Parts: sequence; C-alpha cells; structure tokens
Amino acid sequence: MLGFFLRLSAMSVLCIHSTGTGPFIWDFLETKDEKLAPPNIGYPPLEPLQRGVKVTVDDDVRHLLAQLPADGRFDVVAHSYGGTIALKALAALGPRVRSIFLIEPVLFGALLHEPAADPAAVKQVREFIDHPWFINGDEQGGTDAWLEVFIDYWNRPGSWARLGEFMKAHNQLMGWKMFNEVRSVFLNAGKVTDYPLPGVPVTLVMTERSPFAAREVIKALARHNPQAELVELMGTGHMVPLTHPQKVNEAFAAHLACL
Repeated sequence: MLGFFLRLSAMSVLCIHSTGTGPFIWDFLETKDEKLAPPNIGYPPLEPLQRGVKVTVDDDVRHLLAQLPADGRFDVVAHSYGGTIALKALAALGPRVRSIFLIEPVLFGALLHEPAADPAAVKQVREFIDHPWFINGDEQGGTDAWLEVFIDYWNRPGSWARLGEFMKAHNQLMGWKMFNEVRSVFLNAGKVTDYPLPGVPVTLVMTERSPFAAREVIKALARHNPQAELVELMGTGHMVPLTHPQKVNEAFAAHLACL
C-alpha cells in the first residue's frame, strides 16, 4: 500500500476513521484543502482481516504512514480509534503536522494509570478488562454476541438489534478487526503522558452523551496538554460524525480559524 495517495497539493487534511466505520465517515467534512482519508487495516477497499490474524494499533500506525505521500503538511482529523492512531503517529509525522483535531480518542487502558481519572470511568474500563471474553476471548471476538456488547456500549442497550442491515453486515464483515482494535486500546494504550501534543493548534472534542470512559480520556489529554482547546458538543454522542456532521463541521471551522 505504499504510495496510496498521490500528492495534489502541499496542504492536506488527513482524516483517520474509527472502529467499524471506514473512510466514508469523513465524506461530510468541509475543507478547501485536499482531503486524505486512508482505510485502516482490514477496511474497504482493502481485504478484511482474516480471523485469527492479530494486529494492534501500532500496526495500524505503520499502515497509515505507509499510505501517505512523502511530502506536504497535514491538519490531522481523527475520531475514536482513529484518534488513538493519530496520537501514536504524531511523533513520526513531526513538523509535517500543522494542526490536530481529535474527537474522543480511545486510550481506555491509559485511564488505569491516571490518578486524577473519574472513578466511574476507571470502573467502566475495569469491567471490560474483567469481562470473561470481551477483551481476550478470541473465540467470541468479532461475533454477533461481541458486536452487540460493543455497539450497545457506544449507543444504548438494544442498538445492535435495531441497527440497519447495511451497517450490521458491514460490522459483521469487520468484526474480527474491530475486536483487535478494541483489545489494543485497552492493552496497548500506555499512559496519557505518553502522548504529549506538539506545539501546534490542537482541538480536543468531547461529546455530551458519550460513556464515562470516552469523556475521561479526552479530559485527561486536556489536563496534560493545557495548551489544547477542549470543546464539548452538546446534545451529541460518540458517533457524532455520523449523527451530527454539521456540528463537527462548525467545530472544525472554528479550529481552522485559529491557524
């Protein structure tokens, strides 16, 4: 996948998608610059990750970097697991990063090493780690039972059962890769202090209705990076790029206005 993108301009918006979605999640994003939205490992148009093949977020970072053009600068825009990839890729991108716009990156395991973390958020993380198979059950990982736990956590109980057939089939196809991603953000996250943000404009986006753990990760990043702008999108949940794209566009426009 080297050279996935051909450089068309010196400035691009690098959009990194979340678990269970794909590059399409960024179709709505309004920008005058070239938009690069590479697929993570195992997402269309690439082949699905074969069951039994294990990957981590570090593999996705290497995969991302291999797809990028060799020159030019980026405004990095990322959501959820994509935000975790972005945080781990920043050091390699170095001065090529002009700005950073992250929507609730999921460094869940890092909350276990965060003394100031909300106890309710830490409790959520521990409940998942202690779950009999959600993190470590290779047999159940990515199955409908696993997807139900995942989808219902991010939305509300019964969401998997109500999910439209297109997205349900998409998630079933991606299920094993999704399981690998989730396992990695619990077991390979490190500490929040492992992710110092560079001295460029940074907007950290939090949604009002996200689960405790997702909100706490973004708060922890803001605590350790006081130069960053913390923005809360009221009336929205974690899947805000899909449910409230215009609110994301407005927040991104405000972010760009500071450049």
